[in-house]
Amino acid sequence: MAFAGSFGPASADTSSFDPARVDGGPGCAGTVSASASPQQGQQGGDHATFFDSSVQVQVSFKADAADNPLGSASSSPAGTDCSIPATVTATNLDTGVTATATQSTHYDGHYGWNATFFSFPGSGRVSIQVSTNPSPAELIVDVPAPR
Repeated sequence: MAFAGSFGPASADTSSFDPARVDGGPGCAGTVSASASPQQGQQGGDHATFFDSSVQVQVSFKADAADNPLGSASSSPAGTDCSIPATVTATNLDTGVTATATQSTHYDGHYGWNATFFSFPGSGRVSIQVSTNPSPAELIVDVPAPR
């Protein structure tokens, strides 16, 4: 499963990938969505700490209703214990710095499916690739420099 995304630079607003269908086996079918949010950092002052700019990436999974008929009231979808792994790669197109991380969304019996969050420091044009397979989709965002 790969995400489709808009190509080209985006402003400091959140950019979303098109939702994608995933089938992680019995009880683990549904829709994965992802978004990238550039965060502007702050310069340090006399009594302040420096915060670097970054891009935050959120990956969420929503199980099909047929696999989880009781919603968050059931202990797990269709009695299974599944998680949906996602690999996110961020490449700063201005500096060439690349970072990759893999995390999974997990089912929580109280809240339902939890999202997984990634954070990549640095400002500039950043290419974000999100995938649960070897063919990721790409989204490019502009991360503002610290003020």
